[in-house]
Amino acid sequence: MRDSQDEAPETPAAPRNPTVNPVRSLPARISFIVFGATLITSLAVTVISVRSIDAFLRGKIEQAFPSVLESAASRLDLWYDQRMLEIGVFASSGIMSHNATLLTTNPRSAREKRAVREVEQYLSYVLESFPQYQALIVLGPNGEQLLRAGLDFEFTEAMLGRTLASIHEPRLSGAIEAGDTRVQLSSAPLMGAGTAVVGSLHAVMPMHAIGEALATDGIGEFGEVFLVDSGRRYLVASAERMKSGTWTAPDVELGNAGSLLDYSDYAGRRVVGSARSLERFGWILAVEEPYSDAFAPVVSGIRRILGINLAIVLLFALAAFRVARSIVQPIEALSKTARRISAGEKGIELPHSARRDEVGILTRAFREMTHRLESNAEQMRSQNTELQRMNEILEQLSITDGLTKLHNHRYFQEQLAKDMKRSLRTREPLSLVLIDIDHFKTWNDRLGHSGGDEILRRIAEIMQRLTRGTDLVARYGGEEFALLLRGTGIEGAVQLAEKLRATIGETDFVDGESEPLTVSIGVSGFTGDERAFFEQADRALYRAKSAGRDCVMMAEEAEAENP
Repeated sequence: MRDSQDEAPETPAAPRNPTVNPVRSLPARISFIVFGATLITSLAVTVISVRSIDAFLRGKIEQAFPSVLESAASRLDLWYDQRMLEIGVFASSGIMSHNATLLTTNPRSAREKRAVREVEQYLSYVLESFPQYQALIVLGPNGEQLLRAGLDFEFTEAMLGRTLASIHEPRLSGAIEAGDTRVQLSSAPLMGAGTAVVGSLHAVMPMHAIGEALATDGIGEFGEVFLVDSGRRYLVASAERMKSGTWTAPDVELGNAGSLLDYSDYAGRRVVGSARSLERFGWILAVEEPYSDAFAPVVSGIRRILGINLAIVLLFALAAFRVARSIVQPIEALSKTARRISAGEKGIELPHSARRDEVGILTRAFREMTHRLESNAEQMRSQNTELQRMNEILEQLSITDGLTKLHNHRYFQEQLAKDMKRSLRTREPLSLVLIDIDHFKTWNDRLGHSGGDEILRRIAEIMQRLTRGTDLVARYGGEEFALLLRGTGIEGAVQLAEKLRATIGETDFVDGESEPLTVSIGVSGFTGDERAFFEQADRALYRAKSAGRDCVMMAEEAEAENP
């Protein structure tokens, strides 16, 4: 048995498989097909994503830069409006108006010297309280320097011609070369007795003082908002820019919001920027940011996507198709969302992603970005509302007398012209009443400035109480008031004037004072001659003064006696 077993026939060997080229193997071919499909898909996804991100960022920059410029322009306008309001307040303050005429007296007596000291102390106080001013200068009617507080500043003949010509209200100069620096002047007339201009007050502001108004959070760390003049010379910019001389951007049409520019800056770096005109001075307001910073997310996105795709293709060839599909779908969703955002759609909500890979990070980043954009938009709307409210407050302050809270001279003149045109059109009667406090300087000297101010306030309260809501009550200047009575003929205006005169004469303005305070009043009715309307009331007021004061004169009476 043992022998038979040993001699049993051998089992035939299995045939050998033919040598297969590994490259031609089915697994290899499947791998190559999947590899190619994954590679093509990855490249396609990369291109789409990069283009979408680039388009999205470029769209956001095109939206952000004009918004930054608009915000900076609004802050500049507000800053300059505040300076004009301030210089007007300083020039019309009690100290300046009371002492303005005395400053021009030469030689100066003790009284004039005391006036000079009061004005110098006042100007020094203003400089301490308002650091944006470098110097305050008082010029006489012929341009001679009467007083100066702060750093030395000399007016040249050319500057005097530009500065002093027709100063009848607060105004701002353009950029002025002063040695190695550029400055601006905020100027206002100094009024003496009545409405006579006896000089001017000028505040010297270095150009760099407006730098804080250009600061913004709407651009990157290395971005900058700056000012250039019409010749493209830098006015307000970083020290490095100022040394370079001029702005290197290409010529573009400037409007309220400039287009996005791509160019090389003064140092040869590629930058993106935008510009808009600044109507007030004919300057250009511009913003620049290095291209590498502005489009850093594009470069970062390219590197991240290529790295992820190459790793997937090389390390997971067999699973490349599924991985690619799982990546492509959310990226396409993000790309669509990016395009919708770049198109300006609002309220876009990305679904929450629980993935922990790069796609999940990108999705959450986009989600956070959309929320931040919505938050920034809401904040911008809130800031615009606040800015509008501040503009309304400034507008009200610009037409209101700070002491009496009545309308000021400027507002009265504007309404006078409008009401005369309305009267000509509608044939509605219109009367003008000019009121001047008799011997106000004596009362002011006796009671002091605070007592004189109190008299002005109380008289303003009486006029507001005795007039209608449709009547315009204004402080015309100093101790003179004006009433514009709409829908009232001259007889009704005279009756109101008599009532005002009697009420003021019967009012005890000072306790224990036996002498009454009186007013002189001139009244005229509008007959179609716009120029004669005010002149007749003014002559009637002068006639009332000449007739012994404490009386009311109609324009007809004044004209009859002074043909």
